[in-house]
Amino acid sequence: MYKRFVLFKIVLLLAVSTVSAGIEPWTGMTNTVQTKMKYFMHTGYMFDAVLQTAIFSYNIESPVIAEIEYDVIYLDKIILPKHSKIIGYASILKSDDRVNIFFHTTVFPNGQELKINALTLNTDGSLGIPGVVKKYQEILPAKILLETAANIAVPGIAKPIIKELTADSARDLSYKPTYSVTVKKGTPVVVYIVDRVEY
Repeated sequence: MYKRFVLFKIVLLLAVSTVSAGIEPWTGMTNTVQTKMKYFMHTGYMFDAVLQTAIFSYNIESPVIAEIEYDVIYLDKIILPKHSKIIGYASILKSDDRVNIFFHTTVFPNGQELKINALTLNTDGSLGIPGVVKKYQEILPAKILLETAANIAVPGIAKPIIKELTADSARDLSYKPTYSVTVKKGTPVVVYIVDRVEY
């Protein structure tokens, strides 16, 4: 009984101090957005999905497909039914060990499509999906390198320079160090909505 009385006094004191300080509680936006759409995903909305395609950074022209395994529920409505597919593309720009994925279309199980602007986060919230990095050397034909050297060299000097190139040095020039990043099919991801979408 005493504990309840003390708790009541604390709550009452907090309420009185808030009113006396002139702080008005937040009651929502004054200018609310009116929409006739039944569903929406606000900017920054996130949901889980699983990659249905493997990603290999040397072939990023291939589409990236992720699937929603469970109904996505927001405000007590199923806004994305399970088995919906999210379609996009991959990029490794400015990344050594991650693949960035950008999604542009949601395909619902009944075949209807919804345009979206979304990107992919790792399950820890960081941008991009970590992959397996493989470093190797890409072989470039020595003939191309030698012809390029001849074209950029000063006229009259190019031929003597090329003649001095030994077979070993030409072979060394024909290798270019590079790397690739691979992400396996079945990798869990978090889809982040960049721009509000209503449907």
